[in-house]
Amino acid sequence: MPAHRHSGALLVGGLLASMLVLVPRLAFGSGGSSPILGNEAALTGGAVVAAGHGGSMAWYNPAGLATNRFGRVEASAQLFGLRARRISRGLVTDLPDGARSSPIRSRDLLVVPNSTVWIFRAGPRASVAISMFVPSFDELDIDTFAHRKDAVIEYAQQVKVLYQQRRYDIGPSFGIEITPRLRLGGGAFVVYDRVAQSSRAWAWGNDDSAQLERFVQTGLFESVRSWGAELVAGVQWQPTDSLHLGFVLRSPRLWIVQRSTRSTVASSGGHNPERGDYGEITFSPTVDTGLTRRNDPITATAGIAWSWKGGVVALEADASPARKGDLDDGQRATWAARLGVRGKVARRLALGAGVYTQRSPLVVADDFLDFDVDTYGFTMGAELRRPVRLGKRERARRIVFTSTIAVRYALSVGKAGRMQIDLTDLADDTGDVLVSSGAPVPLRVHDLALQLGTGLEF
Repeated sequence: MPAHRHSGALLVGGLLASMLVLVPRLAFGSGGSSPILGNEAALTGGAVVAAGHGGSMAWYNPAGLATNRFGRVEASAQLFGLRARRISRGLVTDLPDGARSSPIRSRDLLVVPNSTVWIFRAGPRASVAISMFVPSFDELDIDTFAHRKDAVIEYAQQVKVLYQQRRYDIGPSFGIEITPRLRLGGGAFVVYDRVAQSSRAWAWGNDDSAQLERFVQTGLFESVRSWGAELVAGVQWQPTDSLHLGFVLRSPRLWIVQRSTRSTVASSGGHNPERGDYGEITFSPTVDTGLTRRNDPITATAGIAWSWKGGVVALEADASPARKGDLDDGQRATWAARLGVRGKVARRLALGAGVYTQRSPLVVADDFLDFDVDTYGFTMGAELRRPVRLGKRERARRIVFTSTIAVRYALSVGKAGRMQIDLTDLADDTGDVLVSSGAPVPLRVHDLALQLGTGLEF
């Protein structure tokens, strides 16, 4: 088909908008509930800061490591996870006879290597741990298509997104018992975060009676790797035999290195006013997006727990201050809360359950696939302990195998940025790629996960 090119300057504004709104932003991920890390935390919804003592404490409060009187190895994984999202009116195309919208849905299966912790005694009242945690892990696969035929105004629209995010925290932790009722601890983690995303969207409109036809399409690929550091310090204090208090400070996540592959952006638009005189413009730059990444705010956690023979109930809360900045870089002050209970129901069997909530730090969901959601979840599970006696010549008298199974469900409710494509004027021959985010629309995310864990005390 013959083609003529329009002014590239008219296209630049649309291209820049497309680059900003087409993909999930690095700062806020894709809106699912964060995993519960470790076996003990899986039983109580993460409420372990004040009275926890297992491998989870390397992450939640390293002071609890000092309660260990044996060496310990723990591993846990989210062997099955289902994440279902629904964004109402997530894709919108404006046409001469009105707007046409389609909900964006996705269902993703996630298998997450949750945590691995090795604890060994460094003295009569001290323990050291080497651990790896996966506090953020997500995949997103969107393919939304809608069309209308045999009408005055025909149209078709589609958006495809593939998104993958991984974050790993690896490092040492320690806990020391100052007195039988006071424990201190600290830890340092190297943080590695990787995001890979590929997106494409297009829309087409046709007015057969007026012999007008127009299309818009745009796409982007990007891969970003970030390296950072994070410190954590905590205390556990037991004023009485039953009352436990805990406090933890987690440093700002310091992003030291951010490396991006060269990102390819391609957009085009055009119209066909007279069936054969087809106008089109295409722009395919390759850009280096090595942008700096803002450090995350500090987080403070306070917890209280009440214990009895064979059981404990705990309540705790997190708080993080706001981060100054514009709508893209700023964060609101946020908080989280957890309530959990755990107790023995038999000599070798313990049951636990917990509820938790997390508030969104996002200022506003102003870009496509920004997620401004509050999360509400619960966990329940069981732990089985199986001691094995060793022979007289062994250095240890026994080893204990532990098996943990837990179920977690979370509902995230809020707003998400949508994609809006403007084909209102099918006779427009400027060649602009008119893609914008539009107003935030309702979003729901369902998370269902089965977590399995194992441990060895020696």
